[in-house]
Amino acid sequence: MMKQTTRIIGLVAVTSLTLAGCGGGSGGDELAETFGFVSLGISDGPIHSAKKVCVTFTDIELKPADGPSTLIELSEPQKINLLDFQGEDAMPILTNHQLPAGNYNWMRLGVDAIQGSNGGVGDTGGDVCDGDASYIVMDDNTVNNLYVPSGANTGLKLHGGYTVPVNDTVYLTAEFDLGKSITAPPGQAPDVKLRPTIKLVNNDQVGTLTGQVANELAEAESCEPSVYVFNDGVVPNAIEDEVEDADDPVATAMVEPQDQADGSVQWHYTIGFLLTGDYEAAFTCDGMSFEPADGNPAPISAGQVTTVDFAAPAP
Repeated sequence: MMKQTTRIIGLVAVTSLTLAGCGGGSGGDELAETFGFVSLGISDGPIHSAKKVCVTFTDIELKPADGPSTLIELSEPQKINLLDFQGEDAMPILTNHQLPAGNYNWMRLGVDAIQGSNGGVGDTGGDVCDGDASYIVMDDNTVNNLYVPSGANTGLKLHGGYTVPVNDTVYLTAEFDLGKSITAPPGQAPDVKLRPTIKLVNNDQVGTLTGQVANELAEAESCEPSVYVFNDGVVPNAIEDEVEDADDPVATAMVEPQDQADGSVQWHYTIGFLLTGDYEAAFTCDGMSFEPADGNPAPISAGQVTTVDFAAPAP
């Protein structure tokens, strides 16, 4: 495949458009209007039992509907702890990078995440991702190499079209869902697989889901409280295999305690970057059984926050 390659310094791309030899007449204006800009952030739906999920990004490839793809090479690998950017938070990895305006078919994130690699070697145990390659640190401080199937060749390919507007910026977010993505296949220890369960969304077309969960639900014995979000009409169900299908949750979130001014604790969740539409949301302790069994309606509108709370079931 033919590619056009550019290089950026760190995470921020040069944004100015220089028209060499143009004196600023109508010809220069016409040329400038053929370009736009793209900004990209990385966000995550969290996972239980992990302290850090460190992914090392190496490049970004963007494919227009017509013509060769553009490969943006980072001047040095960039390590991101996905657990630092949850809910509505995102880590900017590309800012106002100039591209030809028009429709684009897909994006690929190059990652240093190879099976049998040295992911995590050199990590000092703090909050910073300072180890090699990509890796996950569990709650018991076990460090596991994190790999993406075919990561050495294709990286993380994000399907879904987007448009780079003329003389304007499209703001995109690559939203990981670690609750669906992290698996530990038998016999592959110390390797852990990062399944490419990632959606690419336009920030102008997404909203946020948030709410409270009754203490009676979240504090049940052996509970790992989570909220799953499904497409409208889908009965809440477990993630049973590594094959995505239409009945899988579109997003998951941990339910976490928040200290209140009166000394009490309130359990809360937030899921950002949900595409506009109708969904069903359900609470679960084990990822197998759900409350309510049929889910609660969760309509999402662009730029809006929808609140869906989960009360304890009636006795």
